[in-house]
Amino acid sequence: MELGYFQKDVLIEKLAKKFYAIQGYVVPEDYRMQSATHPAERACVAMALFAIGEFESILAEFELEQLKEEKY
Repeated sequence: MELGYFQKDVLIEKLAKKFYAIQGYVVPEDYRMQSATHPAERACVAMALFAIGEFESILAEFELEQLKEEKY
């Protein structure tokens, strides 16, 4: 399963804002983290992209294992 473009976009924004909040910062709800120029905000977007990539990788491995188990 892979996230759709809009699903991924929303998830990137949500995660980046959460990562930013963990550091003690808050941005308006309509603020677009992916358009940020501040290094800390850009780092949060990078962390969100990494987290989503890891999740998709783990999910793909799980689905592959499920297919292997169904085969046998």
